[in-house]
Amino acid sequence: MRFFAVTFAKRQLTAFSGVFQVIRQIFRNIFHFRKLAALITAFFQLLGAFLFDTPVTPYKDSIDMSRFSLVWSDEFDHGFDTTVWQGHYVYGATDTQRRDVAWWNREQVGFTDDGCLKLTVEYKENGPAGAGYYSYGMETNPNKNYSGDHAGYEQLYGYFEIRCILPKGAGLNPAFWLLSDGMWADDTDGGVTGAEVDVFETRTKFDEKSPYFGSVFHTIHVDSYEEAHRWENQGSFYANDPYNQFNTYGVEWNENEYVFYINGVETARTDFGGVCRVPLYLIISIGVDENVMNSSHLPAEMLVDYVRCYQYR
Repeated sequence: MRFFAVTFAKRQLTAFSGVFQVIRQIFRNIFHFRKLAALITAFFQLLGAFLFDTPVTPYKDSIDMSRFSLVWSDEFDHGFDTTVWQGHYVYGATDTQRRDVAWWNREQVGFTDDGCLKLTVEYKENGPAGAGYYSYGMETNPNKNYSGDHAGYEQLYGYFEIRCILPKGAGLNPAFWLLSDGMWADDTDGGVTGAEVDVFETRTKFDEKSPYFGSVFHTIHVDSYEEAHRWENQGSFYANDPYNQFNTYGVEWNENEYVFYINGVETARTDFGGVCRVPLYLIISIGVDENVMNSSHLPAEMLVDYVRCYQYR
């Protein structure tokens, strides 16, 4: 509880500082009416974030991609590449594993004609493990091999980005995240020897009347998933109609900090945990919790146009 209070206070202070930054930008852009309107919106959203921890539309600087070179990507034009991807906690092409309230199985993976990965969440009466909800998570962990030809992919530092449309409906937690096996140690030296970096995930209630509707959040986790576990949430931020349109979600990671982006615009930055200094691999997943029983949108699909990894030039 004390840690939650400290984390919340930090987000409040960040939002409060942002209020004054926006005020200065408002005066500098007083005759640029479109920019002025966006800044005024950001001003009131930051007040809401300070008072109630509600989401903010990204308003900070855009990422300078000239600092990076593309070193790896999957554009999903050639199906499920088992030399790179395998199931996350799912041990082979036909394996089925229970994750929260859903079964994860590779039958939930498909591809569109225009080259998008499609992860589907649905209720199946006759699924591989019987009646129930089915979803999937996939990873590039090079340290585990369930297929025989799996090399995986991991990277130390750089910029990591996904372009996707999120699945609609209650109970769904689509996510793009980075992880190292060192995260399972009780002491990761504050995250230096292992961490989980949640580039984005969503709340699972899917309430169209909620101020959080259409937003995502970023989180850093360190020191295992047991009693020593610590985490820091960076707040919630709006994407552009994320259930119907493609948005990009990215994180820049270097030896000093993590910087998060939505559609190339900075949302948050932190050095929580001391910043991981070992390579991280990629995970795409759709978690499912008990709120799925309230969903009226099944089957639901997450469409991924690409995942790209860049290194500093």
